[in-house]
Amino acid sequence: MKISLTKKKDQSLPEQIFQSISDRILSGLISEGEKLPSVRKLAEQLGVSLVTVQKSYEMLEKKQLIERRQGKGSYAKRSVKRIEEENPYNWQNMIEDFLPRAQTWKEMKSFSRQHKYNLSLANLAHELLPVEHLTEISTLVIQDEPTILSSYSPGPGDQILREVVSEYLLDEGLEVSAEQIVITSGAQQGLELIARTFLGEGDVVFVEAPTYIGIIDILKSRGVTIKTIPTNEDGMNLNVLLQMCEQFSPKFIYTNPTFQNPTGTILSEKKRRRLVEIAQAFHVIIIEDDPWGELRFEGSTKPMKSIDEDGHVIYLKSFSKPISPGFRVGCIVADGKILNKLKAAKSVSDLGSPLLNQRIIARFIQSFNFEAHFKKMNNLLLLRRDLLIDTLNHLDIEGLRWTVPCGGPVMWITFPTHVNTEHLLIDCLKQELLFLPSAMCYPNEPEVNHLRISYGNLSLKTYKEALEIFKEIVKSHMESLDPFTEDTPLF
Repeated sequence: MKISLTKKKDQSLPEQIFQSISDRILSGLISEGEKLPSVRKLAEQLGVSLVTVQKSYEMLEKKQLIERRQGKGSYAKRSVKRIEEENPYNWQNMIEDFLPRAQTWKEMKSFSRQHKYNLSLANLAHELLPVEHLTEISTLVIQDEPTILSSYSPGPGDQILREVVSEYLLDEGLEVSAEQIVITSGAQQGLELIARTFLGEGDVVFVEAPTYIGIIDILKSRGVTIKTIPTNEDGMNLNVLLQMCEQFSPKFIYTNPTFQNPTGTILSEKKRRRLVEIAQAFHVIIIEDDPWGELRFEGSTKPMKSIDEDGHVIYLKSFSKPISPGFRVGCIVADGKILNKLKAAKSVSDLGSPLLNQRIIARFIQSFNFEAHFKKMNNLLLLRRDLLIDTLNHLDIEGLRWTVPCGGPVMWITFPTHVNTEHLLIDCLKQELLFLPSAMCYPNEPEVNHLRISYGNLSLKTYKEALEIFKEIVKSHMESLDPFTEDTPLF
């Protein structure tokens, strides 16, 4: 277990050790019941005093993340079974790893269990996607270009797809050349390439609070210092951001400005321009993540990259949500030396994304009526959003609040502060219902009284069933709570 310690004014050594171990426990990298290193052994490994490690373990015990047994050691909590004695792979604990957190992996494991009512996965249901047309195009591409099956793609991506994407982005209000585009295996790979290329231990990155769980895992794997910027109904609080830029020296600002994940909010046009100005003033790079900007119910907003004149914005686009998650095609748009370095990093990473997938997506974009498709899809998503709002109104819970997204497939719901949505999730799982608890969406001290619901992942029939079940579980859970006693956090 590799723990990196730095001299931070705002976080003591015990707090850093606590954060690192708690991240591993909560994301499943340290298994339930697994024995932790002794205080003495960990102190020797990290080069710190016994008192420092002792304080960290006391913090973990206070948060109910470990159980300390007299004369036997400390164990990851939630299971008292001595699984380390029964597991034949325990010797692998001696192999040092550099993976500090894996909430994305934990969340993906829950998807693979095929919960009947999965309101957690921010995806679109089969019935909302252009599956039939994709099937036809896939067959035609293989028939017309069989040599693709025995060919690699250029590292930065297939030239045909890059030119097609350039035209596609123009319709979205972003004018870029094919040479500015790097094709990736989904936007997640784009984020990982940016982090691996430009971020190292000690760098400072600002993210929204709450934020996309995938970016937290990536940033923590690089050993960076993550600072959070609060958000409100129109996106990131730029007054706080400006103060933070003056106090720290951030290298990147990560934002999901269009139907933000997980809140569904949108950064206003005025704020977009101001954010770019702040980045220019402090020589900071903005990572603009745009997974589903096309899924819009009302209004119109151009990407921030469209007003970037000197390369302060790296733009990420995913085609998983609007077209198909099965093809895992996305892109990075950048400029100058940053672009060249990302092209090199992509080539080193995997020699290029699968050529077949790229050609299918290219021909699909060229032949498909997106205007009609998005109009139909967005009307169906709007219906689902309104069904969720109607369900929440019928709960009649004092202090219950929620965002009202103008697009995208997710909504953020805030319960009174005495509610822990991790505990609510336990009740929901008993009936095969899953949502995303808010604790996963914070890189540091989490807030536990929120949750994210995806209203696009299920068929309409199953979705309506899920909302009825969710309503009854929430009512029952709220009746069981004492509003004057704050629910003990699991995160």
